[in-house]
Order: sequence, then structure tokens, then C-alpha cells
Amino acid sequence: MKKTLKEIASLVSGELSGDPKISIKSVANLEDAQEDELTFAADEKAVEVFEKSKAIAAIVPQNLKKFPSKPHIKVLSFKLAMAKVLGLFEHKKILSSGVHKSAIVSKSAKIGNGCSIMAGVVIGDHCVIGKDTVIHPNVVLYDRTVVGERCILHAGVILGVDGYGFAPAGGKYEKIPQIGNVILEDDVEIFANVCISRATMGSTIIKRGTKIDNLSHIAHNCKIGEDCAITSLVAIAGSTELKNHVSVGGTAAFNDHITVGENTVVMGRAGVTKDIPPNSVISGFPAQDHKKELEQQAAIRRLPKIIEKLSEIEKLLKKQ
Repeated sequence: MKKTLKEIASLVSGELSGDPKISIKSVANLEDAQEDELTFAADEKAVEVFEKSKAIAAIVPQNLKKFPSKPHIKVLSFKLAMAKVLGLFEHKKILSSGVHKSAIVSKSAKIGNGCSIMAGVVIGDHCVIGKDTVIHPNVVLYDRTVVGERCILHAGVILGVDGYGFAPAGGKYEKIPQIGNVILEDDVEIFANVCISRATMGSTIIKRGTKIDNLSHIAHNCKIGEDCAITSLVAIAGSTELKNHVSVGGTAAFNDHITVGENTVVMGRAGVTKDIPPNSVISGFPAQDHKKELEQQAAIRRLPKIIEKLSEIEKLLKKQ
């Protein structure tokens, strides 16, 4: 399915420089793009690569200092434009609604219209799944899990596993019954092998529009706000709350019973040990304001030279 540069520019609300009739067969990265393909150049360095590439045209941010001489489309939001263009040329697999014959679904579960339940899925007692939700192979929904409309659960997701709760008892551990559940609101996407624990009491809640990347763990009684973006290998301990629009970098970890304010950015590998106010950018362990963390890291790197100078001063003083 070919598209003209004019059609693509209209799709991304971009400013076109070049022949609007140029026909685009597909999209590709800078290194592999061919003469009938569109590519993406995110900065001036990428523009230099684009100029030498076979690609016939590129999407570029409108805030570049230098633009390509070859045909290009300037856009305000580069990533959003990329999403729209890739979607235009995506070879989408047509998913048929219904339940695969190898899936195991409790008779008490309720599944909305238009859902696609793939091979090896297990859906427990009294689960509820909203319409048009896609559940990929080998997903497990423990009893009483609630999944909203238009959600996507990728392979190996486990929702509703018992929360990790034990009471010390004479040198042993007494299991605390986990009688709550997990609730996913509408338009949530959970990637492969994510585990979300049921609440001890009440519900572990993932609110509308949130995305959680591969191999992350959300513990019991957590509340994740709307439109949060949590990347891979993140661990969030019990009863922690992330307010709306929180972004979390890979391998970050959170203490239990803390609150992270809305619009906060948690950098990768951060260790969040206390409440964080809204609109923060934090990093390091324990996590703190990102600018302070960078200043401290820079100071630590200067320590060897400082120690060396102090040693020289000490030697001079001894000679006197």
C-alpha cells in the first residue's frame, strides 16, 4: 500500500519540503532504507546519515538547526509522528474474536464482545473481561480479576497472584490470606511476563491508559494512576501509589507505602524510598532531585584529584 508524501504530511500535520507526489512504499531505519522508503532522522547527526542514505524522504523534528536537502516532513512531535506513520505501514495481524480451544475459562467468568483469548490462557472463577480486549498466549488471570475494555495483555502476564504477605510465628512464617483482587481499567497494556499481585484486602488497581513493560512486578494493594508509563524490570513494593502521568525508567525500585506525585519522572535504576512531590524528576539511590544527583556524582568523580592534591599539601607541610 503506497502513500504519497502529501498524504503522510497530512497524517502527521507536518510541513512538507519536496515533491508532494513522491510515492512511499514502506518505512525503514536509516541504515536499511531503500529508494522508495521513508525514514526518521531525530537530530542533526541522523540528518547527515539520511543525506547519504538511499531513503527518498524523512520525518524530522521542526526544531532542528539544520534541515536536510532531500525531501522531508517537519513535525512538532517526532515520536507521535513516528507512531502514526509506522501504524500506517504496519502489517497488522487480523485477530479473530473468540476463545482458543486450548484456553481454560471458568464457567463463572464473563467475557465481553470482541475479545480475543489466545492459546494456553487460563481465566479463573468470577473474572470479568471488558469488550475488545486482547489476551495473548499463556496469560493467567487468577480468580476475581477484572480487566477493562480494549486492554492488551501480552504473553505470560499473570494477574492476581497472591500478594507476598507473611506473619512471623515462632521462627516460621504464617501466610496472611490474600482475599482481594486486581483491577485493570480500560486501555491498559501489560507487556510480557509482568506479575501483578492481588490485594490483601480490597484491590490492586491499574488505572486507565497505563502501560507496563516486560518483567515488571506490581505488589499487593498498589495503585497505579492514569496514563503512567512503566518500563521493564521495575519493582513496586506493596501499598505504593503512583499518581497520574508518572514515567518510570528501567530497573527502578520503590519502597512500600509511599506515594509518587503526578507528572513525576523516575529515572532508570532509581531507588525510591520516600514520598515524592508532584512534577519531580528524580534519580539515584536513594532517589533525589535529578540535578542534585548529577552534582553529587560529578563531585565524587573529582575526589581522586582532590585527595591527590591534599596528599601533596600534606607532604609540603611535613617538609616545613
